[in-house]
Amino acid sequence: MTDTAEGQPASVKSVEVTVRILDSLTDSFGPVRVTDLARDLGMTKARVSRHLQTLTRLGLVDRAPHGGGYVFGRKLLKFGRAAIYRSNIVELARPFLRVLRDRTGHTAVQTLPTRTGAMVVTAVPNEFEPGVVIQPGTLLELPKSPAARLTAYFERQPVDSVKLCANLARHGVDFEADARGNGLGGIAAPVFDSDGGIAATVGLVLSSALVDPAPSDELIRHVREAAAQIQAEYAEDATSPLMPAREK
Repeated sequence: MTDTAEGQPASVKSVEVTVRILDSLTDSFGPVRVTDLARDLGMTKARVSRHLQTLTRLGLVDRAPHGGGYVFGRKLLKFGRAAIYRSNIVELARPFLRVLRDRTGHTAVQTLPTRTGAMVVTAVPNEFEPGVVIQPGTLLELPKSPAARLTAYFERQPVDSVKLCANLARHGVDFEADARGNGLGGIAAPVFDSDGGIAATVGLVLSSALVDPAPSDELIRHVREAAAQIQAEYAEDATSPLMPAREK
């Protein structure tokens, strides 16, 4: 096996370069050009191009339209979707979401963080609420989505945190009436990973009339209990230093 100048097998070094290229694509908001990748990675354009040709052949990256650099390929997007929907926190949350739906009579949802908000990964609908339709893959965005606000706040992104922190301190959840301009409101509670980052949100989608001006104590309690149960299974006692102290 051929070794590199650093003493590593060439195959290992190639894997490292691949990961660094994919990291750069992840951190970018658009297509990344070879020149920019070479500069960021401290490599020659020729070497980066060779790696990109291999990744393109494998379907892990694609050329952007009109020669505007490189983006994630279809196979990588397929891997990403599978990773999201089969992740540990998604799987372990499912039974708790069903219980939350049964206890409240409303659609229970789980979201995972995205760069611009939160994405619904699980929705457990109530068949007797035909007007409440939310599908996995739905992106919930700032400023009105409680799940998106929680995600932004705990990831230290810009967000109006005054009302959010007041809701967390008073209720342990955030909520909003008519969060998407469709007559539906939302309630959401955070779930944290072991290092204190936000891992997911858990909550309900329901008629705005049940959230305005605030949800009932019973609804809030059920959402908070579901989040606590998932937290205990996923990363017991984990929390964020940004979590406001609960009012007594």
